[in-house]
Amino acid sequence: MEFTEYKCPVCDKQFKKGDDVVVCPECGAPHHRECYEKEGHCHFADKHGADFSFEKEQLEEAEQQAEQDAKDGVVLCKRCGAENPKEMFYCCNCGAPLYGDDKNNPNFQQNQNNGQPNPNFNQNQGMPPFGVPFGQANPQMAAAFDPMAGMKSDEPLVDDITAGEAAKFIGKNTPYYLRIFSFINKFKKSRFNFSAFILSGIYFLYRKMYGLGVLFSALVLGSMVGSAYISSLPAWKSIYTGIVQAQQSGQVLSLGNSFGLSPTEFLLFLSPLLANAVSLIVMVISGLIANKCYYNHSVKKIKKIKSTTNKELLNEALETKGGVNLPIAISVAFAFLVVNYLPMFLM
Repeated sequence: MEFTEYKCPVCDKQFKKGDDVVVCPECGAPHHRECYEKEGHCHFADKHGADFSFEKEQLEEAEQQAEQDAKDGVVLCKRCGAENPKEMFYCCNCGAPLYGDDKNNPNFQQNQNNGQPNPNFNQNQGMPPFGVPFGQANPQMAAAFDPMAGMKSDEPLVDDITAGEAAKFIGKNTPYYLRIFSFINKFKKSRFNFSAFILSGIYFLYRKMYGLGVLFSALVLGSMVGSAYISSLPAWKSIYTGIVQAQQSGQVLSLGNSFGLSPTEFLLFLSPLLANAVSLIVMVISGLIANKCYYNHSVKKIKKIKSTTNKELLNEALETKGGVNLPIAISVAFAFLVVNYLPMFLM
């Protein structure tokens, strides 16, 4: 039986694998054999009685430690021993859950070494988020499961904003945006956001950037509506039918050969394509500026919230005024789908 999650009550040192351990037959307390022989009896001999057991003693100490941590505003990670702000749900050091019982996890090692990292802890053991199989660490994989992207809650991120405050405001997809914010703050440039490229205005509405969301949504919807409307006109249908018949007869459409169409008719025929091109340009611009816009939006909002909110209510205010707006994003996405498939019904 392994006792690596406990400390010897005599020397107060953590048990290691391979240590020569003896167990008190009355209360079950483990000792180093040398320490037991030095004292000549169980360290808890004076407590032996009907109501005493080593496991009960450890449980009471753990509960007292948890209560003290709560009063101090920190939570001690059961797995690696690192201190974390009580607002966090996962350890900033190893990513282990701070609340809940992980004793069924074979990698669980409770540590009570005065808040110091467990010397027996190996981050390369187990499965993510606690490690990766076969002991081969992959930083990118570990980061994907790290709720704070490798940052500590009180670590400065932008100006006087900490990573923990930014995480509370961001809400969904926190690891990605913490890395992006750090990258923008350090290198003064952003990266392409494919979600914003695909969803365009929907992305900005989802992230509560309503001004940009309305603008980009209007541009995309406007181009889609314009394309659908022009495609439904009898004049455009007539031109389209003529071009199809000409192509079937072997003619090729080009700028030099417009099948006898006048410049006005030719422009009318190309109008839906031009409207779709406008929509594509808007989507590309959206992808290019989305991360930088969200960075500026978050920094501005967090600073305003911090300046107008009591410290006790700060976390609640950040979560309420930050985060995402899923209902409005779904509503606009539905409108996009309706407009996108409208030409099929009209034609």
